[in-house]
Amino acid sequence: AASDTLKKVFLELGGKSAAIVLDDADFNTAALFSAFSMVTHAGQGCALTSRLLVPEKHKDHIVELIKNNFGLVRYGDPADPKTYMGPLISEKQRDKVDGMVQRAVAAGATLVTGGEKVDPGFFYTPTLLADVDPDSEMAQEEVFGPVLAVISYTDDDDAVRIANNSIYGLSGAVFGSAERAKAVARRIRTGTFSINGGNYFSPDSPFGGYKQSGIGREMGRAGLEEFLESKTFAEVVG
Repeated sequence: AASDTLKKVFLELGGKSAAIVLDDADFNTAALFSAFSMVTHAGQGCALTSRLLVPEKHKDHIVELIKNNFGLVRYGDPADPKTYMGPLISEKQRDKVDGMVQRAVAAGATLVTGGEKVDPGFFYTPTLLADVDPDSEMAQEEVFGPVLAVISYTDDDDAVRIANNSIYGLSGAVFGSAERAKAVARRIRTGTFSINGGNYFSPDSPFGGYKQSGIGREMGRAGLEEFLESKTFAEVVG
């Protein structure tokens, strides 16, 4: 509809964001953030960090921490104040999520916990996959469900390479010592970034993505400028 008159558009088109846990990070904090952010809105959030990149030598420990955190997630009636995670939007979406999980396992990923449909309603248990191939469907395609894919890396350069190995670039996260974490964050091609759990959602903070995650920004000064057009005046003086 906008194309007929060349109207400007703002497009927020999704993501497959990566959270990087550096080897000097607080693993408990990283695991808590990674687990509970992934089940927010039952995983139906484009900016959620659905890829978790962990140092190979600490993979088993971090995976166990996340598994324990997933076990604490209470799902059920959204009207119950004790409920943390509600259902998926539809049966069709739940079947899509489950199909992607099953294909990931068939391709070699390890199902650590979850991967179950729960009725009544369209619930899907918090799901943790380890040993995910960074080039696989599970690592490249948006799932839009409570599924966290763990990918191992060897060093910081390898982590940056894997994080940027995506057609998307909406958000990201990194956990580690402050200066090192910032150095890694600067190398990731995303529009927003969380360092050690920082929250980038704010009325004065522009939000939007790089690459196929969208066009333009919302919120902040950049968000206002999306709806403005400039006019140039040229005047002869004298």
